Amino acid sequence: MHTIRLALLALATVSALAAKPLVICADADPDGFDPAQSANTTTHAASAAKLYNNLIEYLPGPFKFTPSLAAQWDISADGLVYTFKLRRGVKWHSTDSFKPSRDFNADDVLWTLQRQIDPSHPGAKAAPAGFPYANSGDWKNLFKSVEKIDDHTVKLTLTKPYAPLLERFAHPALAIVSAEYGKQLDKAATPLLISSHPVGTGPYQLKKFDKGAQARYDANPRYWRQKPAIDKLIIATVSDPAVRAQKLLAGECHLADTIKPQDLPRFDGNAQFAVTPLRIQSSSQLFFNVGRKPFDDKRVRQALASVIDRAALVKSVYDGRAETAATPYSPRSLWGVEAVRPAAPDFNRARKLLAEAGYPQGFEAEMWVRPGGSGTNPNFKLTAELIQADWAKLGVRLNLVNVEWTELVKKARAGEAPSLLSGWSGALDPDGFYSNLASCDAAGNGYNFAQWCSPQVDAALDAARVATKQADRAKRYVDVQKILADEVPFTTLTYPLQVVIHDRKLLGVEPTAGESFKVEQVRWK
Repeated sequence: MHTIRLALLALATVSALAAKPLVICADADPDGFDPAQSANTTTHAASAAKLYNNLIEYLPGPFKFTPSLAAQWDISADGLVYTFKLRRGVKWHSTDSFKPSRDFNADDVLWTLQRQIDPSHPGAKAAPAGFPYANSGDWKNLFKSVEKIDDHTVKLTLTKPYAPLLERFAHPALAIVSAEYGKQLDKAATPLLISSHPVGTGPYQLKKFDKGAQARYDANPRYWRQKPAIDKLIIATVSDPAVRAQKLLAGECHLADTIKPQDLPRFDGNAQFAVTPLRIQSSSQLFFNVGRKPFDDKRVRQALASVIDRAALVKSVYDGRAETAATPYSPRSLWGVEAVRPAAPDFNRARKLLAEAGYPQGFEAEMWVRPGGSGTNPNFKLTAELIQADWAKLGVRLNLVNVEWTELVKKARAGEAPSLLSGWSGALDPDGFYSNLASCDAAGNGYNFAQWCSPQVDAALDAARVATKQADRAKRYVDVQKILADEVPFTTLTYPLQVVIHDRKLLGVEPTAGESFKVEQVRWK
């Protein structure tokens, strides 16, 4: 009897821990739950590995891939043919509106890819604004064929080698969606529901989303690995960074990776919390819309970028927990440029450039600023105010306009924002960053908020994609960064030193190269 009582007590303890929800504090709402339609980190964090799986995925620790929905894969010697053997027995989410009739198979891989590369594909109707990674990476001209060999084998043939492709298969842009669900939505003429009512194979299912408040998830009881140890997941939208910190301290949320640096001392050395550095590549930027005066003149852009006191930003905005930057990738990284480094503000050169551009007395300009902060910038308003003060010394009168983040992104992609502050994180391979922020395709379909197009940059990006040697790819990205340093469609401000903070009773929080943690691995102590 004693043994039985102990067993029952242990079972009750496990059940109680599973029933305790995990509450994550996020800085903004997702703009949907179809990760392929967005390059927004908040959207990916709320959807990608929570709701879906990829063919391959990142392992915790250093930059390394491991099988996921693909049990194994093979790449031909010429880099043109990728063959994936798919995992068997993987179940789709079953929801109130969708009851799958089969397991995951090759049809789903084909649907996931074809909707992004073929505008006439019925799945393309789900994304009126397009798929940013597919658009900016020119995937429609990359894939020669996407073939189903059998239910559990897919062969992809490329028109040319594409060095970043493995990372793409692990990226949220290629989270696998259900062909059966897509066809059901197409037949009902409701394709947009794929984003608001998502169906995946992932560890959690979305139960409810209240805009401006929270997204609620339940553990997937049919998850192909093992049902997550935590039954309920809540991602709460808390735009004020001070409130996010307070909620962590009060136990109202258990994990956050967008805490303001000034609040981090409250967690350093606090026995209740663990503070873990992230492995994610990240940087913060200021974009100039080159289609609007006076930012259409590169001398103006050069002048304004050259007087920003980046050291002051690091000190005041990041409380020292960042590094000054001049290019998107640090000179210490595989892709950095040693020759392009941040310099001290140069007002004499800036005044000369403005005079040459016809603005010796300065001008009036506008910058759109999102409220609160993010992982790449903990305080957008303070950043903008410091830049405003720097530019005022040149006679530039900068008006700051507060715009909610989702709306800002939507309008900036349409070319409506004169200038804005933003950031980027998560793309280890530079193609993900540059194709989305600096390519000609991205000016119309991606996140090239500058609306800037350079045939020279596009040619360098194309060459980097097909190069098979690391050194050759790095040389092309050096060329890109040097062009950006001269043309300044955007200027990189900082490299944030991001961390994830969580309750110490939450175990299994180990950052990967693409995420701050793998949700299916966390559990309560």
